[in-house]
Amino acid sequence: RAPQAEVLEPGYKYNMTDVQASLGLHQLARLEHSLTVRERIWAMYDDAFADLEGVTVRRIPPDPGSRHARHLYTVALDLEHLECDRMGFIAAVSAENVGTGIHFLPVHLHRHYRTTYGTKRGDYPNADRIGHRTVSLPLSASMSEDDARDVIAAVTKVACRYARSESGDGPDVESAMREAA
Repeated sequence: RAPQAEVLEPGYKYNMTDVQASLGLHQLARLEHSLTVRERIWAMYDDAFADLEGVTVRRIPPDPGSRHARHLYTVALDLEHLECDRMGFIAAVSAENVGTGIHFLPVHLHRHYRTTYGTKRGDYPNADRIGHRTVSLPLSASMSEDDARDVIAAVTKVACRYARSESGDGPDVESAMREAA
């Protein structure tokens, strides 16, 4: 599978069949449990990455009357503070046996928009900046807290390994790993 899906032509996104909807109805019974597990892992990630150099957590302010699905946990890489780009970061986290995803390729950089409208990198600098730095981390109701700790350890190790140091001394990876655990 390609690391990033791409829009090739305009259309509608009709994904669900009646059979899939029928199966989904039965999954609703597990919804509350799934949300609770994802909220717990989300909080673990927020706490672990709050002060991690090179990684920015996107805080979601509480919204009375609504509940976030917590279906996708993303971080923004502070590339000015890392000695690698997003693909290098992803490869290093993958080498720690943790998968990640790229979310999202800015819409104007999808092939359809590039070829139809001539859009290019730089046309929408904010979208480019966000798209170029965003990485999604594993988040699933089937994950255990140990799984989440493995993700935290891998991201922390990689961020510390690639952290730019103004003093010339590298970060204390072992201390950061102990704090993450």
